Amino acid sequence: MTVYPDLEFPAAPPERPYVFINMVSTIDGKTISGERHEPVTQLGSRRDHATMHDLERHAQAILIGAETVRATPVINWPPGILRLAASRTGRLDPQASFFQCPSDEALVVLPQDAVAGATPGLPLWPVGQSEVDWETFLRELRIHKRVTHLLVEGGSEINAEFLRRGLVDELFLTLAPKIRLGRDLPTYAGGDPLPPGHLMNFDLLSCQPIENEVFLRYRRRVA
Repeated sequence: MTVYPDLEFPAAPPERPYVFINMVSTIDGKTISGERHEPVTQLGSRRDHATMHDLERHAQAILIGAETVRATPVINWPPGILRLAASRTGRLDPQASFFQCPSDEALVVLPQDAVAGATPGLPLWPVGQSEVDWETFLRELRIHKRVTHLLVEGGSEINAEFLRRGLVDELFLTLAPKIRLGRDLPTYAGGDPLPPGHLMNFDLLSCQPIENEVFLRYRRRVA
């Protein structure tokens, strides 16, 4: 049922993992079906969900933002995968589904300045001082955690952080046959706009229309 039965990725560079993002969006680009704090399982079909789980099995670690942790009541990731949550404050519920795994499989990535105010008892990984240093994070993830392939599953702001810094190698997008509307709802990537003339270019590796959905895979163009 998966869209990518023979999926393969290039080898990771020596200084960081190979990074890929997977998201589902409406035709008008929205990545949530309800409010920001609600799960988005309505957007994709069973095939999209199966494809998402297939992509997860190709990673040694998965990173999501704190809002995605809060909006996901049940996390069903492969056993043994390293769970990473990006947070500016470190204030997350220790009873959240994200943390229901062996203690060494879940970490909250946050800046050093946020450690003192973080929820007591959470497994913290401080990287950077006032904000997370994502280049250092990826380097340590590759060298010390031996992660060769990292999957990022949103939300919009964490996707933008990685894209802005040129740290994303591939993008996966499921285009759902739905319209959400809304001026301020999250899209595939948010953040501040890139300067004029600095658009990022990706090459289309595959485009698979299946029933009413379209499954797209892109790879970052190397100049």
